Amino acid sequence: MCLWLALCGAQGAAHAAGLEAQVTEAARRAVLELADREGWVAPDVQIAAPAAKPRPACAPGWDIVAQDLRSLSRLRFSARCAGQPNQDFVLRAGLSAEVLVATQNIPAGRALGEADVELQRRDLGQASDALGRTEDVLGQAPRSSLRPGQILQKRQLLAAQLVRRGDRVRILARHEGIEVQAPGEALEAGARDARIKVRNSNSGRVITARVLEPGLVEPAER
Repeated sequence: MCLWLALCGAQGAAHAAGLEAQVTEAARRAVLELADREGWVAPDVQIAAPAAKPRPACAPGWDIVAQDLRSLSRLRFSARCAGQPNQDFVLRAGLSAEVLVATQNIPAGRALGEADVELQRRDLGQASDALGRTEDVLGQAPRSSLRPGQILQKRQLLAAQLVRRGDRVRILARHEGIEVQAPGEALEAGARDARIKVRNSNSGRVITARVLEPGLVEPAER
């Protein structure tokens, strides 16, 4: 009888330890998937395992569900099993990865170019919206000035205004391989691919044009 009780107790502890390990591994995979989606390079993930405690057994195996991954310092998971109460877990993740940082002082509102950013390893505990792909920031502009080494975050960026109201622009029209340009005046401001009103300086006609780059637009239909 004592031996049976001892074996049962050991088996219960093994089940508990196994569940905590499963949840820890699920959290690690979830953070790695987040890093992949965001384009973070060479992520290094550390998960603080939850404290082991007695938990009910689940013969079919626990179904582990992520409930809240918004904060790396408070990842919420739930382990579910038919006929058993849910087992809830809160874990803390440490994450570092190579992400984009500013290479120089960048004033607010200036469009970013490739020379303005580079990859450096950073702790992302407080920067879960860091950016890892250069193509995602080109043509964007910071809402406030950036200093060298500062992490680029989604919340800081907006589409840069390539054309401002009153700017002199070139209107580029293409037809069957032939290009024609005319001078114009922007009547609205616009970022890349934005559709704005432009007055043709030769004809005085106001057209809708798509912004291609600073000072260059092409006729477009709204």
